[in-house]
Amino acid sequence: MASRTTPWLFEVGDWVFGGLIAFNLVLISALITVGPVDTAILVSITALGCALPLDVAGISLLRLVKDVKDIIDDLTLQSFKDAGFPDIEAYFPSGPERESQRRRRATVAVWYASGIAGLSIALTVTGLVAALWYMAWWIGMVVLCVALVSAVFVVLMLVHGQPTKSEAEKELTKRYADFQARQKRGRPA
Repeated sequence: MASRTTPWLFEVGDWVFGGLIAFNLVLISALITVGPVDTAILVSITALGCALPLDVAGISLLRLVKDVKDIIDDLTLQSFKDAGFPDIEAYFPSGPERESQRRRRATVAVWYASGIAGLSIALTVTGLVAALWYMAWWIGMVVLCVALVSAVFVVLMLVHGQPTKSEAEKELTKRYADFQARQKRGRPA
């Protein structure tokens, strides 16, 4: 599943981080004109300012991993071959091993980028709620509640959208559970 979704996550991740950067910059520019008149404004600018470097790190991470895969790995090997280095393949991993390294690198990058995105989104929502809190405390609370409800809906959709198990998969799962139970009973206590 991860191998099928990784390219999509790289593409969507660029949009997510780019959108967060734009949103944070627009909010910060508006709040700077207000100045440090209230604690809510200071919290908002601090949270949004902290989110910006995370967004840049996230988008850079995704681009770096994609570029390493597409350009650096293949281009480096081809350049050495074109230059006539003898036995250059011995210095580079084999095709299957190289693909395994690429998959591992992409998986690690997706996990890190997801963590960075989660923290950045939390900081952005904090900054937005604090800015709205400055207008009226209840506006900030309403936006926060709606954001939480939206997150719950997304999680519920992801959970309920999972494919159901086929009869063959259910049978294999049952056989594996039976096998494990037999193994446990057969072991000395």
